[in-house]
Amino acid sequence: MAPEYIAHGQLTEKADVFSFGVLLLEMVTGRQNNRSKASPYSVDSSLTIVWKHFQQLTVDELFDPNLMLHNYSNIDVTKENLRVVHVGLLCTQEIPSLRPSVSKAIEMLVMKEEHLPTPTNPPYIYETVELDDNHPNPASIASTSQSTFYPR
Repeated sequence: MAPEYIAHGQLTEKADVFSFGVLLLEMVTGRQNNRSKASPYSVDSSLTIVWKHFQQLTVDELFDPNLMLHNYSNIDVTKENLRVVHVGLLCTQEIPSLRPSVSKAIEMLVMKEEHLPTPTNPPYIYETVELDDNHPNPASIASTSQSTFYPR
């Protein structure tokens, strides 16, 4: 979900663009945008992982093996997948005004000669959260109360 929708409940075209970008990244990587399966206490999303690989120029390591890219000797297939990731990251930028429209994103996917701008970081990229079950938090303990009503 787009961060502006989570924070303010604003459902806009840019929130749809964010979702479109997440969908593009999920298709190429085969990963859902949720917690990492490597560590149940990590909340690194697939978006965060893709962003880090994009910065390190190692995005090709994330391609879904079910795409069977090894069957293609043509380097263009890999380039197309890298382009899909690039457009996905442009659609998931933290600042909504920097995200392209859906029609522009599709144009970027189709027009292979067009130069793509460098994406800025996605939301929550520099935030780290760890879940710790060892420290009980009284605010998170569920409790119930029972009331009995009697007539006067």
